[in-house]
Amino acid sequence: MKKEKLSISSFANISGINSGTLSRFLNGNQPLSISSLDLITKAMNLEEGFFYPLYINEESTPNWRRLGPFIRRCAELGKLHCIDQAVGLTVENPTYSSLLFDSAEALFHKGNLEAALIIYKKIAESEKHQHAERLALCQYRIFTCSLNSDQENNLNHTIQFEPYVKRLPESVQLDAIKDLTNTLVSLRKGNRVKYYAQEMGRISRMLYAQKHNHKKPHRKPIEPAKPLFGYILYSDLMLSSIAAENDDYDQALYYLSCYEDQSWIVESDEASERTKEQFRIWARCNRYLYELMKGNIDLLEPYIEYISTRENEILRALFGIIQAANMYHFEIDEYLEKFEYMIKDYLKQREPVGTYKKKVIDDRFAKFLTDVGMYYIRKGNIHKGSKYILDSLEFSYTINFEINIVRCCTTMEHIQSMLNHDDLQRYAAIRNQLKVSGVLIHP
Repeated sequence: MKKEKLSISSFANISGINSGTLSRFLNGNQPLSISSLDLITKAMNLEEGFFYPLYINEESTPNWRRLGPFIRRCAELGKLHCIDQAVGLTVENPTYSSLLFDSAEALFHKGNLEAALIIYKKIAESEKHQHAERLALCQYRIFTCSLNSDQENNLNHTIQFEPYVKRLPESVQLDAIKDLTNTLVSLRKGNRVKYYAQEMGRISRMLYAQKHNHKKPHRKPIEPAKPLFGYILYSDLMLSSIAAENDDYDQALYYLSCYEDQSWIVESDEASERTKEQFRIWARCNRYLYELMKGNIDLLEPYIEYISTRENEILRALFGIIQAANMYHFEIDEYLEKFEYMIKDYLKQREPVGTYKKKVIDDRFAKFLTDVGMYYIRKGNIHKGSKYILDSLEFSYTINFEINIVRCCTTMEHIQSMLNHDDLQRYAAIRNQLKVSGVLIHP
């Protein structure tokens, strides 16, 4: 104001702030709201949030009426460091714990995960010796917000979260178990997947029975994010998948029949029918697959014909078909060529496939690329096979899938003498990248 020779009245007009409010602020008689600070910043032609680092420490005792809007505004502008500082000033005060948690929840549901994660971590650290539901909810949010394509990172956060699952409120517990199960699937922790799938089935069946028991009075039904029957079906789907992973296809077909049979489900609204239809599609696809894996090769063409009309199921179906082809030595060249565009698209874009989460499907895709490479190498097409092995090696490196990295490197060493110049150079470049990163490359 001195520089531009502006009076309080003239600057009030420029900024859109009441002149009385501006005067009281300048004289130290009234704290400034974040909305007024934004107006002043704009009137001074400075970038948004320019004064935020100073604003945090303006008062020795933070006022939530100012701090709450400040945190929301910092989240909008990506001023994460300011959020970290602001929360650090208040998190030790029990009065603010509930308010901070509510702010984090609001940011989480708006999709502002980075900002929410800062608050969840601060609360969890301050309450680490307590057994409150809020601590468990914070740990759940930290778990879901921290998952990415790095499997070692996902394993660490899974280990950190597991002790808190049973402390969660019942309305959230089923979703937490589902998220944990999906992550454990991608980490190939079959025994833990089986345990949590069984827990999901036990809890959801109990709650479903309570909800529809009209003979005895019961407490208000627990309503998780999705229909209860869906968790029951999903638990059987997971148990079926685990049995298949262990090559027990008879047991896999048994659990398949459990989620295939939906006669017991009471709900019949439009959303419920869509959920039931999705499980029927999975049941039919998996029935084809499990029979194929048992050696019933005659079902290959009907299987391909069925999935061809369901694009979201094609890639996942190929994962199993290539395993069966390598196991029973039958030809699938025409199908690999037909759907090669889907393989290339996922390799390039890595978009989620239908309802399957990226972290669940990435490691299966990496293994699939190796299986395709082995298929072509077995047929004598070394160049095409090595291309898929190298694609798998690069992809496995990006998701930190060390078991498959070792498998790819072992295969490449066996066929190295048959590789052309370009493939040798590409392999050498990838190996060098692995060595620089300290990734295990030898069995």
